[in-house]
Parts: sequence; C-alpha cells; structure tokens
Amino acid sequence: MNRALLFVLVLALTATTQAGALESKAFQMRDDFGMEPLSDCQLNYYYYAPCPTYSWFWSFPDWEYGDVVGAWFQVGDLSTGTGAACDPVECHTLDRIRVLDFAGYGSIHGCCLVEFDIYCSDEYGCPVGPSLWNSGIRGLDYAWNYLNVDPPISICGCSVNPGSPPSAPRILITATHLGNPPSYPQWGADNISTQLEQGCEFHEISCLPALYPRPYNSYYPTMHSGYYGQGFRYCPPRWFKDRRDTTPDAIEYGYIELAWRIYLTCSGPTGAEPTTWGNIKSMYR
Repeated sequence: MNRALLFVLVLALTATTQAGALESKAFQMRDDFGMEPLSDCQLNYYYYAPCPTYSWFWSFPDWEYGDVVGAWFQVGDLSTGTGAACDPVECHTLDRIRVLDFAGYGSIHGCCLVEFDIYCSDEYGCPVGPSLWNSGIRGLDYAWNYLNVDPPISICGCSVNPGSPPSAPRILITATHLGNPPSYPQWGADNISTQLEQGCEFHEISCLPALYPRPYNSYYPTMHSGYYGQGFRYCPPRWFKDRRDTTPDAIEYGYIELAWRIYLTCSGPTGAEPTTWGNIKSMYR
C-alpha cells in the first residue's frame, strides 16, 4: 500500500463506544486520490469533506466473532464525491470494492480476519438469495483496501427494474468478522461531529454538500450501511451513529456511513439469461 498520499492525525476521544472494548478514535486523512483504479463507474455514500485538504473519519471497533457489517448500493443513485450518477442500464459489472480499515493487523499476524460476500439486496439493505461472490477469508491492510472481484461478476440479476433492458441493480456487500481478537478490523466511517468541532465547513468540491444530521436531511430516503449482528439477526440493519452523539435517536449529529466504495464496468446488461426481481424474491423468500 502506497502511504505517500496519506497524512494521518490520530486523536483519542472520550466518545462512548457501542461495546466498550476499545476507545473509539477520530482520524484525519486524505482520500486515496491518485491511487484510484480506472473504472467506468464509482459509487459510495460516505461524506468526504476536506478541511481544508483532509477529511475526518471515525474508526468503528468492538466487534465479536461472527458479527456482520455491510453496505448496500443501487446503480443510478447519486454518489457522494464521485461525480455524476452511474448509468443504471449500462453499469452492471462489478469488478472492485474499496473499504477503509484503521487497524490492519490481519495480514501481519494472521488473525483479525474477515470474509466478504455480495448479495442482491431489497430496498432495506437485506440480502435476497444466496451470495453471488465470496472473497474467502482474508486480512486487511491499514487505510484503503482494494478487493478485486476476480473474475468480475454481473449484477444484472439484481435489477430493481427488470424491463428490457433491466436497470438499477441493487446489491449488498457484507463483511463477517473472523479470527481472534475479533475487534479488528476497525472500520472507517465518515465523521460529522469532529468536522464541526474543528471549525470545518461542509462544502462542495465536485460532490454533494454534506448535510446533517442524516437521514432526516439526507439526499437518500434510507441509510446504506449498518450492523447486521450474527446470522443477519438485524435486518434491516442497525445504523451507525456518530460517536459523539449521545441522543437516543441521533438528532444531535446524526447517523454515518461506512467508507466503502464499489467500482463497476459499464457495458450494458451482462446476464446470461433474463432474471426478474420478482423471480428472485419468489425463489428465496
């Protein structure tokens, strides 16, 4: 991992953690500009608001063995910080995933491992049908991790609008925590409260203005990432709350998103045979 583009300031905070095993921390760092792979389409929902050139992220530790976290995406949604919306008809081939980890011990010690899966998703971020792709058990490096989906997979069968051609695939990507200790990785999520306390203004730099709190003043009707428990105990998932927010319904700073991104190739629908959304639901529900 090339770290020349990363500038990290670690600030220990007194924010309450959800499980209490580790103290949550705020990190200030750059997005991985200059390291991005070529891609026709990129989609993420987290806020990257430079202040002035680096953005704040939360670390999210405190996992137990078997815990599942995830993020879901719909091709055609506006994306935060990556330009225009991806074409919902043309962009149906998923070839890479990026996640942010602030621990990175797995690849060094052979512990602290995770396993990623890709599912078709319903409108609430719950899986529909079996896993379309599994990463195998793996460790993560510190900072941005790129997971190649090799060979790339067609998500045409997850299209919300079956149509002719089908459009707007919706997928869920999950990470299941394995190994020991299971408190790693420490997932990165966007950070609203530290930005405000540091006097940073949310502003537009080729992206949507970062409104808060979410989801009440969001561009989207629902959140896109959360905690699923073990065996998808929570579905819809429990949303992640800003670490400084002490209110029960997150009216102070709001909910936040995992710093996960997907990359797609745009070459039209690539399914071997037509599969309607209704067919998928009837098969697995």
